Amino acid sequence: MSSAVIYTDLDGTLLDHHTYSFDAARSTIAALSERGIPVIPCTSKTRSETAKLMEALGLDGPMIVENGAAIWVPKDWGLDRPENADDDGDAWGHSFGPSRGVIRRQLAILNIEWGNRYQSLCDLSDKQVAAVTGLDLDSAARAKQRQHSETLVWLGTPADRKAFAAHVQALDMHCVQGGRFVHVLASGGKAEAVSWLHNKIRKERCDLELARSLSAGDAENDVEMLEVTDLALLVRSPVNEPPTVRRQCRLVISDAMGPAGWAEGIEALIERVEEEEGRGRLLSKRHDHNAA
Repeated sequence: MSSAVIYTDLDGTLLDHHTYSFDAARSTIAALSERGIPVIPCTSKTRSETAKLMEALGLDGPMIVENGAAIWVPKDWGLDRPENADDDGDAWGHSFGPSRGVIRRQLAILNIEWGNRYQSLCDLSDKQVAAVTGLDLDSAARAKQRQHSETLVWLGTPADRKAFAAHVQALDMHCVQGGRFVHVLASGGKAEAVSWLHNKIRKERCDLELARSLSAGDAENDVEMLEVTDLALLVRSPVNEPPTVRRQCRLVISDAMGPAGWAEGIEALIERVEEEEGRGRLLSKRHDHNAA
């Protein structure tokens, strides 16, 4: 039995970049579920999108959405609801910053200089979003239901994007580059959200108090998350070169791409965790024997 919690990006990682299929990872997901290993999405997607996908994936735990701007946790998952958390029936939500409306008002300051080099995803029609993403119309509508971040379809050059990011930072916000879009957050991020949630899990769930954190991602907006977890998986992408990850140890880079690479890499990481735990138990027994 492995003591691990997996935090995973979705698009391009657990889901195929082009088709959004997860068939290549289906058997691994089922095996993790049978062994009681939580798989927690950490994605740029909205809560509405992620909930729909979790249902299809057979996942029923927490989710980290909008690039770490917010976390939603089922009330029956054994974690205490923080003060001022949002309450929505069977789940509570914790956000790390102000609403999307506040972010849009800040971005309006830059519109004269930069407005012709991006479009807000939420300002597009459902048909336009579907054309840009390859999603069906219902999924495109869910992709626009953003509450804590602003997602931009970038029309400028990569150099423009770097200059824009510097201007956004001067407004006390930050940009992250995903597999398709530029995302603007006022605070939070995947690394902060994963660290916050994992610390809470270890403090409040006795069955997971020794849990290792594992992360999986494929894009620039995943790098900070890959660097804060105990072990990490960088999944190869069919459309982007692998981002630079500073950590050199306890990092696996998949051979396959997308969900096939996710399954391959996650299985390798779980095997490594179990080997380390086995060695730890053996050393503990030897220590106890020598002490006796």
